[in-house]
Amino acid sequence: MSNSRIQKIETIIGRGSHVTGDMDVQGSIHVNGEVDGSVRATGFVTVSATGIVHGGISGEYAIVGGVVEGDVDVKGKVVLSKYAKLNGDIISSRLIIEDGAVFEGKSTMIPTPEIESNSDNLFSTSNG
Repeated sequence: MSNSRIQKIETIIGRGSHVTGDMDVQGSIHVNGEVDGSVRATGFVTVSATGIVHGGISGEYAIVGGVVEGDVDVKGKVVLSKYAKLNGDIISSRLIIEDGAVFEGKSTMIPTPEIESNSDNLFSTSNG
């Protein structure tokens, strides 16, 4: 991952912590505890192996290593690590599911601006 993609984590839900209610976070969030509600971030959303989210996730990217019971809607990539359990639908531009992860739902791939511009070039015709 290039330095331009590295983001500082502004919010951490600690292991053993329990948050009730929807969360709107400026920047990135790392969930080690439990959240009863949706998690929306302007940056990355990470749910660690000890993390549980009873609600949807949205942000730039998502890495799930724990349990998510809700939909995941991100602009970039979703990674389900080998201990992940996701019961919900995924909307993303890329999806990586590691061996051992459990995913129950459907996945919808959205084009990224790079993909759209490349596909436009593939189908354009030039007479010169």
